[in-house]
Amino acid sequence: MRAIRPTAPIGRISRNHHNDDELRRTSSAAIDVLSIQSQVVYGTVGNNAALPVFGRFGIRACAVPTVLFSNTPHYDSIHGGAIPPDWFAGYLEDLERRRALEHLRAVVLGYLGSPEQAEILGDWLTDLRRRRPHVRVSIDPVLGDADSGLYVRPELAEHYRRRLVACADLITPNHFELGYLSEKGSDNPQDAIAAARSLLGGRLKTVIVTSSPGACAGEIVNLAVSTGNLVRSRHPRIDSDVKGTGDAFHAALNAGLLCGDRLEKAMQTAGDWVVQALRYTAAEDSGELRFPPQLGSEDNSV
Repeated sequence: MRAIRPTAPIGRISRNHHNDDELRRTSSAAIDVLSIQSQVVYGTVGNNAALPVFGRFGIRACAVPTVLFSNTPHYDSIHGGAIPPDWFAGYLEDLERRRALEHLRAVVLGYLGSPEQAEILGDWLTDLRRRRPHVRVSIDPVLGDADSGLYVRPELAEHYRRRLVACADLITPNHFELGYLSEKGSDNPQDAIAAARSLLGGRLKTVIVTSSPGACAGEIVNLAVSTGNLVRSRHPRIDSDVKGTGDAFHAALNAGLLCGDRLEKAMQTAGDWVVQALRYTAAEDSGELRFPPQLGSEDNSV
């Protein structure tokens, strides 16, 4: 992968025609959700998957990229790289200066590009918690899977395990990521439940294990574990190689919760939405995830 840099430095742009008083008077369009994850020029992953989903629910979202690539790595060419740490920190700083986060309701975090970003984000989330304790932080710890193992740098994975999870109200690991974060076995339903419960405490109140073990043939089961409560949602398994389904699920889940749905309904609706998207993608013969024109317009029974 080749990192692309602009020919002129633009990490911090001077605005001599504005003074600090004018900047402080800037009135922003209020946003509900800050989506911090990957971004591509072509494709439907990361922010490209999340923002359309939030829009379908009437939720105002703003994207902060952690990486910017031409496309996902499964194509035969790719250009781009991780957002430099000073740019990444500057994006968050400038959102505050624009007063864009005054009505923020949730932060949705996905793929990170570097350990330096994770360190910056850990500090920022800690400060956000102090200033805006009502804001929900939901993290999809994109670390790896059972087939590939870790596909991020080990030091980045450690930031998730040692710090970022503690900043979250809700996390959505797959069962491999659950095992990594909990340092416990998670390959069967009972072990997955025990591993998820071991992570609960402090801010973290809910662990949703996506594609959890124990599903019957032809189905996918998502398992939500919270203190004293277990919730499962079941969905038909759709054979597809398209990317971005986890990002779409995470966005739809948080959109449902922000719209007032209980966890069980939000999780079921989010999974059904992904099934609809996969069926629509297949019908359109698309190699990239496509979203149907209408939300919740078909039966998703197994």
